[in-house]
Amino acid sequence: MPFIEDWITHPMTIINRLHEKSSSTFENDVRNYFQTHINNLDLYKEIPSLNDHDDECLLPSGCLVRYRAMVQDMADDEIYCTQYKVRPNDHHQVEIEKSAKYMDLFVCPPGYTLIEQEPPRENFRSRQCFSCIPIPNETQWVKDNYRLHFGEQFTMQKRPINDQDNIQQLLSPLKRLKTTTSMETNNDNNEAIVKAEPVKTTSKSNYMVKVYDTTEEILLNTMVEFIGIYYDHSVIKADSIQSVNEMDQDQLPKIKTIHCIQYKKLSHINPLLYHLPNIEFNQISISRQYILSLFECIFPNDKLLCEYLLLHLISRIYVRQPSLAYGKLSLNLSHISTEQFNALEQLLQTILPLYSRISITVNTLNTMQLMPNKNVTKDDNENQLTQTPLQLPLNSHLLIDETKMECGQLTTLGLNNIKLLQDLLHQQTLKYEFHVYQLDYECDVRCLIISSTKSILPCDVYIRYQSEQEVNQIIFPNITKEQIDNIRCYLTYVGQQLEFDQTINNVSSDINTYIQEDFVNMRKQKILTNLDDFHTLLVLARLETLSYGEKALTESYWNQAKNLEFTRRQRMNV
Repeated sequence: MPFIEDWITHPMTIINRLHEKSSSTFENDVRNYFQTHINNLDLYKEIPSLNDHDDECLLPSGCLVRYRAMVQDMADDEIYCTQYKVRPNDHHQVEIEKSAKYMDLFVCPPGYTLIEQEPPRENFRSRQCFSCIPIPNETQWVKDNYRLHFGEQFTMQKRPINDQDNIQQLLSPLKRLKTTTSMETNNDNNEAIVKAEPVKTTSKSNYMVKVYDTTEEILLNTMVEFIGIYYDHSVIKADSIQSVNEMDQDQLPKIKTIHCIQYKKLSHINPLLYHLPNIEFNQISISRQYILSLFECIFPNDKLLCEYLLLHLISRIYVRQPSLAYGKLSLNLSHISTEQFNALEQLLQTILPLYSRISITVNTLNTMQLMPNKNVTKDDNENQLTQTPLQLPLNSHLLIDETKMECGQLTTLGLNNIKLLQDLLHQQTLKYEFHVYQLDYECDVRCLIISSTKSILPCDVYIRYQSEQEVNQIIFPNITKEQIDNIRCYLTYVGQQLEFDQTINNVSSDINTYIQEDFVNMRKQKILTNLDDFHTLLVLARLETLSYGEKALTESYWNQAKNLEFTRRQRMNV
């Protein structure tokens, strides 16, 4: 068997050998060979990860890589030739057939000549092309844990885990946030800039990933781990050959491509959960108490707000209807101090795998482009979908900072941005512009709005922080890193993996009958006035059930959700 370095540094050598051995079973042989190696965790770790290499750390072209990415744009399918022929220079009658799969250019070995002839039609196939970027809102602890658990063994400098690490150390930048965190607008690029602790930067390059023989659909914004052959060379499209012939070879555009051998769609990117298919019920209960205690440190004497914040973090869409998305729970918090805002943001970055923040003011709304757009009239090399802060993968968390909003006049762009945010919050759809037409794409982004008063944007739940004392200093309890990791696993598990029992959809079920009768009584007492309020109660009851690690709704959880919502409505005078 070849050395490890052979199949990583020269995978095409292995592929060519398998093709020479049997061209009829070649594709299955390649799939089985690499599958066997990749399934071995020790061998998997030897594969270089593009997520751990920045642009200055060059990898050799033609090596095997892995890449954890989001599909940012989808290009047209590409027609490629599966085989080509060469002949030895000293034996002109001998023709050798080589595989052209997993490459952009025909490679002619030394001492051989490429046979130029029109291949038969059956030698042509298509491959899908995706423009991919590193997952844009991946938090730092996720990157660190991927490096720790799945990093390259021969290059990794692992940070030892100290059992004494606790929440105070994990949130140590919090002490400096009060003086260093602020929101600015950069007039050069019209983007909101957050001044916070510096984060290690990794490669932000786009990679063109070419996928063969897909068995499932890969959609825009899907998170995928690709394992394939990396190339960094000039690639010329057939319809551009004439103009390229007049250019200097050094001026040809270089495209970083990955020819995918294997891929896996990622339902989540929490590296701590890959070895834990299930979490013990006792751990779920403890983690729920821990996270509520952390929220109560930020929002003392307001357990209602903390409970809603927890339910918001585990919400997800479970059914869609035209212009409606059930399961989402967008949350608007107001009347909180700057210290509380900073502490909350730092905590969310510590426990959530996908987190991003945008600040909306009259100025940013009038200048920042929030709609992803593609100008198809541009040169082919620039025909790329422009990413915006709202183009996020599923199950992302978006904090919308509205605390700096003031009175002012919105331009056409500002009004369009408001409409985009409204659609995101209400329908969980985002509009994309393709020059001559627009398309709505479904999304599932948990939106948290922080505002001085009630937000100008529509929200499922609005809560005004209520406390008799002003919070000037936030002190967290002594929770260890292990307990923080348990919270991270808990949020991902109950928020994305735990499947809710659909017994409630059975008309004859006891809980269904109980809820129907309760709804009729609430309508008679005029406690509920419309179906939207009833749907909110159903979502709260569902999330309350999942938050305890349960799959089936009971009368107890239904009543808890009712008490929660009616207490909030009483506070807000609704």
